[in-house]
Amino acid sequence: MLGQSSKDMCKFFVTLLVLSLVLCTFGLIPAQVDAESVLGTSIDGKVVNETGEAFPGVEIYAVNVTNPNIFSSGLSDASGNYSLTVNPGIYNVTATYLNYTANVSYLNVTVGTGDMVILNFTMNEVLCTLIGYVTNGTQPVYGVTVTLTNLERTYTALTVTPFGQYTINAKPGIYTIKAEKIGYWANQSDYPVTLVRFAEHERVDLNITEQPAKLSGHVVYQGDGLKGVSVRLISGSISLNTVSDENGNYTFDEVPVGTYTLTFNKDTYLEISQTVTLSVYEEEVLDVEMEYDSENNTQTYLFGFDLAHSLMIVGLIISLVLLIVALFFSMKVRKKPEILKEDKDSD
Repeated sequence: MLGQSSKDMCKFFVTLLVLSLVLCTFGLIPAQVDAESVLGTSIDGKVVNETGEAFPGVEIYAVNVTNPNIFSSGLSDASGNYSLTVNPGIYNVTATYLNYTANVSYLNVTVGTGDMVILNFTMNEVLCTLIGYVTNGTQPVYGVTVTLTNLERTYTALTVTPFGQYTINAKPGIYTIKAEKIGYWANQSDYPVTLVRFAEHERVDLNITEQPAKLSGHVVYQGDGLKGVSVRLISGSISLNTVSDENGNYTFDEVPVGTYTLTFNKDTYLEISQTVTLSVYEEEVLDVEMEYDSENNTQTYLFGFDLAHSLMIVGLIISLVLLIVALFFSMKVRKKPEILKEDKDSD
């Protein structure tokens, strides 16, 4: 009995020793946690287009900052939603789609155990760029509407200071281009414009010509047409000149629309200045009456006097001459009365 009991005790201690060794062995194995087993450790969000509509099929990448070999990727679904399951860590998160760019790339995003990080994206299409300048042949023209169009879509832009430049961002394709502004003839390019994605921007310059107006009138002085009046029409860099004809008529043809200063000049007359606004195809008639500049342009005739005073002097001289002649005959008659008697007899 004693021997059997000793054997049982030995087996018991051996069993305990084996169990201890087994437990020690498991204690030396490091603990590992699969990311999928950690509830809620993920990066989620939604992808939309420029108008805010769901954008499916966009690929989302989350790359670990410390170890680029650790990453997760996925596609946005029909509702634009995506979800990436990741290990806890720090990530750079981007979104890609052919011919589109994301509005943002998220850098150094920390994802903790059990975290759900929300990152949203807006995808913008990579467009082509068309630029150009609009002039009237010599100077820039501002406020011109430039239209780029084809059967599917239309884009517009306005020319701006200081060089009359326009810029249009458009989808790739073949377009026609046209420049328009009130007061100008519309100009459409003779050849189509082809825009290619990722190519260097296309450039198309355009010229537009002012639609003409007409200005005419009659210059008079004291009711009569006045010849030789210098008539000048001025607006900015535009300066047009003409002279009134025999009957005082003047005419400006093919005048660009706009607001002008109109001046009338002639020696010995007061200058006249007026403002006139000409519209497209307008035929404006503007008559004026000149006034004599008696203060600054007095003409002299006799001894430096004007006509009126000169006539007064002439009249005075004639009166003096007649008076002298009368006195002469009066004195002669007094000295020789027979002269007067002879005159009577002869009568």
